[in-house]
Amino acid sequence: MSEVELTQQSPRHFVGIRRKVHTSDLPGFFAEVLPKVMNWMQEQNIAPASAPMAMWCAMDMESGIADTHAGCFVENEVEGAGEITPGVTSGGDVLRLIHRGGYGTVGQSWGRVYEHAKALGRRPGAGWEIYIDDPGEVEADDLRTEIYLPVG
Repeated sequence: MSEVELTQQSPRHFVGIRRKVHTSDLPGFFAEVLPKVMNWMQEQNIAPASAPMAMWCAMDMESGIADTHAGCFVENEVEGAGEITPGVTSGGDVLRLIHRGGYGTVGQSWGRVYEHAKALGRRPGAGWEIYIDDPGEVEADDLRTEIYLPVG
């Protein structure tokens, strides 16, 4: 696992499918929507500008419901169609960490990032993840997930 670092990020455009999903249902959500988004992008001749990603628009810790927008970054703003909608990340100061390990332990890394934001006296925004490695090709313990948390 890497150290938390403060970096500058430009806003990035993406397309994806946004839903409110219980955290226990996230694996199924990703398995359903990421292929749909990638197929749509291919049909539209839109090249991906990253590995698959997800933006965490909101999280209700009591209910376990995550408002999640999962898809892929694109070079330029694009219009979606149907359930595939565009989005954009925040620009400016962002805390970044590379999590190494299975998706079941990524919450611990998010905890480190939020603690770092608190220690800096910064207010967190809507964070996102980039799934660097394909879980079908890489062992769970070796998966890398980039975590980004905008801070104001």
